[in-house]
Amino acid sequence: MSIVLRQVNHFYGKQQALRDINFEVESNQIVALLGPSGCGKTTLLRLIAGLERLQSGELYLQQQLVAAPEQAIHMAPEQRSIGMMFQDYALFPHMSVRKNIEYGLRKQQNIPQRKQWIEDSLTSMGMQGLLERFPHTLSGGQQQRVALIRALAPEPSTLLLDEPFSALDEHLRQQVREETLDVLKKSNTPAVMVTHDPLEAMFIADRIVVMEQGRIVQNDSPQEIYQRPTNAFVAALFGPSNRFESYVKQGRVDTPLGCFLTEQIAEAQAVDVIVRAKDIVVHQLENSQYVEARVISVHAMGDETHFRLQLPSMPERVIHARMRDHWQASTGTKVWLSVATEAAYIFAKA
Repeated sequence: MSIVLRQVNHFYGKQQALRDINFEVESNQIVALLGPSGCGKTTLLRLIAGLERLQSGELYLQQQLVAAPEQAIHMAPEQRSIGMMFQDYALFPHMSVRKNIEYGLRKQQNIPQRKQWIEDSLTSMGMQGLLERFPHTLSGGQQQRVALIRALAPEPSTLLLDEPFSALDEHLRQQVREETLDVLKKSNTPAVMVTHDPLEAMFIADRIVVMEQGRIVQNDSPQEIYQRPTNAFVAALFGPSNRFESYVKQGRVDTPLGCFLTEQIAEAQAVDVIVRAKDIVVHQLENSQYVEARVISVHAMGDETHFRLQLPSMPERVIHARMRDHWQASTGTKVWLSVATEAAYIFAKA
């Protein structure tokens, strides 16, 4: 294992930032810490790096115990063989690209082979000829690439990335994300990436650790996280969704979007029901088996159309639907909605 955390808790004063954290990162694996601001993911990254002292639990890096308060163990950050890529890149403005990247090399690594790796890596990212340039002369995407190569240049045992693509525009973010994934896989460097973007986590990570209020609520592959979320919070992460409260009656759950079957939840149990916007089908033709709705607004979003809808049974509530068809509909148009039974995620309330 590259990283192992056991029973980690962390406080800032009286506020608990992390609760009973246990997780592992395997060799050559990319793990995404996913969750909203304030959920504890950056605190967890800083504990791994040694920028925060562990208050309880144990931390192993490459099978070595590097932090354990009960045993008075705290290995300094510079001794942990970790590469760190910060959100703002943290390049030295007075140093050239070459000197920025070579800054992290240890003396024994200042060898022709490693310098050749640096040049080859920059060339593969379309940045040949920029080694003598200064950071302020580079675009945001170029600075991000330099920060990545600098973090990997010393051949760290693990790479930590804190929201590495958040400063880039959407088009450039996709390109740099692909390049970053290619570089990490070629270098065989295990990595932990903090992000609040679920689609970004799904694209780049082998495994996603979803965090909510300092806890890990699901730790699984991207496919499992998306298709089999463990609670309503996880189910609602991936794009716009609709949430309803109901209860189980004779193995069924009634919602404004229809009735759904459930065999796993006890009779009379209160439940949360999540229906993702993409799973609602909007029909133009009337059908008694569908749910009637009226259009509030229609928004073209590239190859998708986003609907804001109103149901007669709950006029105060906006229902969101998203379809790949291109629709032109005016406010007040009557439509009909259907949802497949398996598209409703039902979770017992705690």
